[in-house]
Amino acid sequence: MLTSSTPTKHHTKWSDKQSKALSDLTEEFTLSTAQLEHLTAAFIDQMQSGLAGDQKSSDLAMIPTFVSGRPDGQERGSYLALDLGGTNLRVCLITLKGNHDVESNSKAFRVSDHLQEAHISELMDFIAISIKEFISSEHISSKIVEHPTDSDTLELGFTFSFPVAQTAIDAGMLLRWTKGFNCPGAVGNDIVQLLQEAIDRNKVNVHVAALVNDTVGTLLAHSYKHPNTFIGAIFGTGTNGAYVEATRSIKTMPTPTAKEMIINIEWGNFDKDKRILPVTPFDNKLDRESINPGIHIFEKMISGMYLGEITRNILLHLIDHRLLFDGTSSQKLNTHWSFETKFMSQIESDTSATLIPIAQILEQELGIYLNTQVDREIVKAVCELVGRRAARLSAMATAAVVRRGLSVEGHFAGYGYPLKLSEGDHVIGTAAGVNKNETAAEEIHEKTDSVAEHGGNLQQIHVGIDGSVFEHYPHFEERMVEGLTELLGSRAKDIVALGISKDGSGVGAALAALIATKNADHSC
Repeated sequence: MLTSSTPTKHHTKWSDKQSKALSDLTEEFTLSTAQLEHLTAAFIDQMQSGLAGDQKSSDLAMIPTFVSGRPDGQERGSYLALDLGGTNLRVCLITLKGNHDVESNSKAFRVSDHLQEAHISELMDFIAISIKEFISSEHISSKIVEHPTDSDTLELGFTFSFPVAQTAIDAGMLLRWTKGFNCPGAVGNDIVQLLQEAIDRNKVNVHVAALVNDTVGTLLAHSYKHPNTFIGAIFGTGTNGAYVEATRSIKTMPTPTAKEMIINIEWGNFDKDKRILPVTPFDNKLDRESINPGIHIFEKMISGMYLGEITRNILLHLIDHRLLFDGTSSQKLNTHWSFETKFMSQIESDTSATLIPIAQILEQELGIYLNTQVDREIVKAVCELVGRRAARLSAMATAAVVRRGLSVEGHFAGYGYPLKLSEGDHVIGTAAGVNKNETAAEEIHEKTDSVAEHGGNLQQIHVGIDGSVFEHYPHFEERMVEGLTELLGSRAKDIVALGISKDGSGVGAALAALIATKNADHSC
């Protein structure tokens, strides 16, 4: 099966050279079902290697998060959540009301340029004081906060969106700063310990119970609404995925005490050496000119931070060949990162006959004042090609995780999948080669359709997704579902339910604190 990825239909006459150029681009950016299958096989292989601790053959870190268990939506209690991922620090009070109901109250604090480069103790003191101010302004005390334990301390979940090597649910060593932060004294140290020391130093009655990243938080937050959630994903400025794994399969862990654990895949780094990803010259140009060349190639093909720049590179290529805007560019279009992904979203949303809204974007945002309807049609066609490829690659990663979970080794079997696989069954998701993986795909199709025909009940695997690309980019979800159907069969929508998960960094962090608190209480 090859899904059509032809450019948008045009109503005016394109030149032969323009039609040929768009046909060539279509071929470069179209991912056939066979290509998706091949990528899925490699993705699963790298997942398995990462779980085995074989980082030489895996670009996927497969980091154990030490978050064991998921909420079922009936939990109650109030927890603080802290979200630090950029220039804004957010402190929240999350009240879990049971019956899948959540109430959230929050306050944002700006992290100044000075604090982003100050010694880590100064940054942590600022965070501790901000927590104290929030608690005071909201009149929060341990006496009015309902907890599942008898502790008189406010429990806090910490979403920390920087690279961390996590060693426990409440411990993680900072590997490096990103996003403009460069605070001395932090790299190589336990970020939770540094925060707890500042909290204690400033006499704040708070205990940091859990450390999570935004992807794990997204999974947990979605689980509170949909208990059969097994995957959390981010499709926004960046991308990543997390999922529930059977602890027996995590070879990098000591003897497990829990049956399941959430794994942070770090899938943005998939195929970093570009051995199988269908990168184009436009992707390579973006990568070379990025601040981190050779890193996170997969993320650069599907994330909001990069899609606009890929599109800009294509437009300049067409201009250079005098196939667009009569060979004329502008200072703005010639500037790196000037073509934002939000422009692509607006352009793809234009369904008018004359595409005048696209003309307004070209003129007002990019300084391209001489544009014909042919030009506007070509620009829209390019956006569609880049946007469709991003959605199909996103579907591939999601389908790979689903297949991994539906395998005999995986942890979705017996939960979301309608059939229990016996030892004699083919292992869905085994990816030693593309042929074996294609057999796995066919088996998923056949078994799912068979259950449907015989009136079987399909318990959906819920996927919680956060991110502006998934939520706002036109047709992104529809194109993902199209890819999932090719990889999982005609009943893919019955197997996998994609849903928007709100505030994973807040609600998810609070739920991680709840899980950590319960586990600590049970171990006493």
